[in-house]
Amino acid sequence: MPSERPRLRDRAAWPWITALVQAIAVISVGEAGVRLELARQGEEQRALVTAHVAGTRARLESELNSTLYLSSGLVAFASSRASQLEESNVKDLLSTLYKTGRNVRNIVVAPGNRVKWVYPLQGNERVLGLYYPDNPQQWPGVKRAMERRHTIVVGPVNLVQGGRGLIARTPVFDTHGEYWGVVSLVVDWDALQQTANLQARTSQYRLAIRDVEGDRGTPIFGESAVFAERPVTARLDLPGGSWTIGAVPADGWVAPSSRIHALRLLYIAVAALIGTLAFRLVTETQRRQAALRDLARLNSELESRIDARTRELRNANDELARLVETLRRTQGELVRSEKLSALGALVAGIAHELNTPVGNSLLAASTLADKLRTLLRPGVALRRSEWEESLAQMHEASDIITRSLSRAGELISSFKQVAADRTSAQRRRFALQPTLHDLAVTMQPSLRHAGLTIEEGSIPEVELDSYPGPLDQVMMNLIQNVVQHAYPEGGPGRIRISATAAGGEVTLEIADFGVGIPAADLPRIFDPFFTTRLGQGGTGLGLHIVHNIVTGTLGGKIDVQSELGVGTRFIICLPLHAPRLPEDPA
Repeated sequence: MPSERPRLRDRAAWPWITALVQAIAVISVGEAGVRLELARQGEEQRALVTAHVAGTRARLESELNSTLYLSSGLVAFASSRASQLEESNVKDLLSTLYKTGRNVRNIVVAPGNRVKWVYPLQGNERVLGLYYPDNPQQWPGVKRAMERRHTIVVGPVNLVQGGRGLIARTPVFDTHGEYWGVVSLVVDWDALQQTANLQARTSQYRLAIRDVEGDRGTPIFGESAVFAERPVTARLDLPGGSWTIGAVPADGWVAPSSRIHALRLLYIAVAALIGTLAFRLVTETQRRQAALRDLARLNSELESRIDARTRELRNANDELARLVETLRRTQGELVRSEKLSALGALVAGIAHELNTPVGNSLLAASTLADKLRTLLRPGVALRRSEWEESLAQMHEASDIITRSLSRAGELISSFKQVAADRTSAQRRRFALQPTLHDLAVTMQPSLRHAGLTIEEGSIPEVELDSYPGPLDQVMMNLIQNVVQHAYPEGGPGRIRISATAAGGEVTLEIADFGVGIPAADLPRIFDPFFTTRLGQGGTGLGLHIVHNIVTGTLGGKIDVQSELGVGTRFIICLPLHAPRLPEDPA
């Protein structure tokens, strides 16, 4: 018993030790994350300040360069014509340069270091006659330019005529290399600040500028305190010198923000939560182990159930596959039955239609034979009137035979072409108008019993490179659909076939003036086995076959428009050159 008590105490202390270790680890990781966040915020803040300094430098450089380059033309002019400068040409040149430049306060020309010309003169009269060696403020800059023999920019300085400005002094040497004088271009310091959008303090930044040679002196722009706060700096090189541009955030560099305090509170809360979870995890280990054993047993039972269910589903899928195959064969048989039924009805109609011309021909031929036997009887003398009457009757019988046989020949020819096309899907070139005419002639006998007639509208004389057999089947199925659905009680009625051609397509229109199709049925009429006359002779495959042939074999499109009590129109768009079928040997 005494040895068990320390073990119990150890077991009781272990969850607390585990929770404390986990909390300390989370706090350490969280503090490292806070430091990384502070560093990241500092880098972001410094990057923003860098972008501000770079933008300021670019604007200043652009404004100064656009202004200072003007002096080069004036210097070149003065160098080449140093001894020939006159008031008129110098004034015109200075006027042109002044109007071209930006932020230019004035332009000064000082031969022999004495100001002789200044533009504009108004407001700058005090500059005329200024002798630079007598001016202690400006003579050092002029002297340095003479010694270095190139442009020197100084300033901003207080101008003799008032105000502050940057002065770009360029020494002028004549063609013999002798010093002639100096050309000064004065940039208005206040105007430059405005055009370059210089602001010493904004809501986000504090900006200052100082001359490099005066790094420890007073800045030429902004507060000197900026350069004591670890600013982001950029160097702007000027002729004869350079500036340092520095900037710091308006509120100083990054300090712990509310976001950092929130992060600290967050990881402390997370540490407390993880410590609690660790405590609960240690104390509930045995119960979890028991739960895992129960879960393993349940998984085993579940796997057994899944295996049994999988076998059931596999058997069901096999049965469904057999049913689908049976349905596919049934659909194929129904499609073939539909084709044979249509062809049988066509044959029956043609046979019935041929009875009339053949019967008329037989009757006329028998009449003609009787008259011939009468005329050829030996020993019978006929009067002239009897002879002429017999000839007239024989002539009428001959006309009847000719018309009847022509009608029968037309029927047989149309039927032969339609039957040949229907029994094959061979590709060939054919004219649209004769093909549709043969179909109308062939279908007319079977439609006459239903009290319907076919009207042939305007059909262009175009030639198709396509499949006439499938096209005939489409037209016959659509006409049979009209007979069954548009005029369910029979005629009188009419079916109009017309076509138009545009570009590389021909559009066929088969219209009736029957009962129409309900709007709810229009989206489904091309679905297989959909029919409104189920059990009344309809299989629901006629329009499905039409849709498949038009969009597949013929490579076209089909649409339907209908209004109850007005009629229905099937619109078929076909290319003049149908796409090649894979099994087409051509």
